[in-house]
Amino acid sequence: MHHISFTLGGLVLSLAVYVWIVLRAGQARGKYGVAAPAVTGAPEFERALRGQQNTVEQMVLFLPLLGLASYLWSDIAAGVYGLVWSVGRVLYVEAYIRNPAKRSLGFLLSGGLSMGVLIAVVVTFGLRHLGIG
Repeated sequence: MHHISFTLGGLVLSLAVYVWIVLRAGQARGKYGVAAPAVTGAPEFERALRGQQNTVEQMVLFLPLLGLASYLWSDIAAGVYGLVWSVGRVLYVEAYIRNPAKRSLGFLLSGGLSMGVLIAVVVTFGLRHLGIG
């Protein structure tokens, strides 16, 4: 049996981070008096909401890559990916709300990392298909 405890830890952490980001957006909605279903209002609210939306967009790539990383490489590799991605999302959202110009590190640790993992997954599949890896 393939043990995936680190992968599952990365998955649970990423979901907890997502819930925290949703709560941040909801908190901003209340703080700045933006009643649902409105999506515009104070710039701080709009940045909190955009951080949440961007995280949803990132998760579409992250979640399948997390499973592929575990399957192709190792449970630990996938767990590290999940940990770094989650930390990156927290840094991204916090920076985006405070000063969008400073969100680069968070983006690199999440979106940039996912692009690198995607390329590595494609290369791994290609090499294995050719019988090299």
